[in-house]
Amino acid sequence: MEEVKNCLQVITNPSEAKSGELGQSLQRLDEIILSSKDDLHPRLRHFLENRSYAKALIWLEGETPEKGVCGG
Repeated sequence: MEEVKNCLQVITNPSEAKSGELGQSLQRLDEIILSSKDDLHPRLRHFLENRSYAKALIWLEGETPEKGVCGG
């Protein structure tokens, strides 16, 4: 989960990302979702599949994200 958290930190703070790091983090998260879909906690998987990256990061940090409509 540390790799997921690191990717999410880059994605949610793009102004602090190094050149190319944002794209790499997005690509890596997509790979993790595909390869580890059954191993991810259902709530985390929901956030990642809906690209609710801020909510996923909040959830990984042990807090409860605000409820809302995922996916628009």
